[in-house]
Amino acid sequence: MPEYQRSRTIKASPDELFDFLSRVENLPKYFARLTEAHSATGDEVHVTAKLPPEATPGADSETVEADATFSIDADHRAISWGTENEHHYRGELQVTPVGEGASITVTLHTEHDSAQINDGIDETLDNIQELVGSSSRP
Repeated sequence: MPEYQRSRTIKASPDELFDFLSRVENLPKYFARLTEAHSATGDEVHVTAKLPPEATPGADSETVEADATFSIDADHRAISWGTENEHHYRGELQVTPVGEGASITVTLHTEHDSAQINDGIDETLDNIQELVGSSSRP
């Protein structure tokens, strides 16, 4: 299964950044393809995403709904998520202190192998930068 990873340094407090990222209701604000996210039971969330045409069998984008896991490890400022449906994927997000800011690393494991996946992760990091602080690319 291919792995994609991107990082960004954000000029924001690591704790404030992690607090924002770990709130389920904020997921559609920064994850590029999510349009809705709601807490379910335990570590489960229900999400709605709009998949781009290159990730679907047809030539059009597709809206999908799924139940996924969303686990928060506040002590290590880490989040992991995933789903076992036909769009099988899992990922991790890690926030670490760097100087006067924070580094955020997003890793995605998916059965899809596409150059657009890195573009989607970059878009997610751009959204976080815009919402939480300014940044510089490593």
